[in-house]
Amino acid sequence: MPRRFVVTLSTLLAFGVLAGPARSQQSPEAEKAEAPTASERPRRGPSATLRVHLVITRFQGEKKVESLPYTLNVTAEGHKARLRMGVETPVPVTQYTTTTSEGSPKPSTSFQYKNVGTNIDCSAREVGEGHYELMLGIENSSVLAGPASAPPGPASPALEGVPLFRSFSASIQPVLRDGQSAQMIASTDPVTGEVVKIDVTLNVVR
Repeated sequence: MPRRFVVTLSTLLAFGVLAGPARSQQSPEAEKAEAPTASERPRRGPSATLRVHLVITRFQGEKKVESLPYTLNVTAEGHKARLRMGVETPVPVTQYTTTTSEGSPKPSTSFQYKNVGTNIDCSAREVGEGHYELMLGIENSSVLAGPASAPPGPASPALEGVPLFRSFSASIQPVLRDGQSAQMIASTDPVTGEVVKIDVTLNVVR
């Protein structure tokens, strides 16, 4: 005859009473091992705030003729700071669309506007040992009234009184530490012969 297993109520209660405390005693330890408390989790400190000082300088020979300083604050997390500073400059446009009674063309002058100024994009990241890499994009434009107000250069046109728009752009990635300065660009303007220099200084904000 097959054996029959008889489970009594007292047996079930015994297993329930014995197993219950074991689970209640082991559960907190398992949860603590699997999910550490907030105080035990590693904390990441706030990212450093950097002050970037940038100067665009123009020299005519040894004489400084223009200096444009700019300051931006960025964090060392790669977030970009943007600076846009300029003026809408009118540019005269003359058209000959009608004629006079004598049959000669009659001039008609209107104005178009061109933005002139400086655009700067800047971001930064920490590269270790107290050094930070800057990602700088710089665009600068300005107006010349023509050869009457600017020394003739190798590419200077002989158009009296016609406005000239000069511009340059640069993308640089200097690696600097706190308090360090560096000259990143030195280039000659093809119209005026002026030398354009860009100097960058980095300071960590305490």
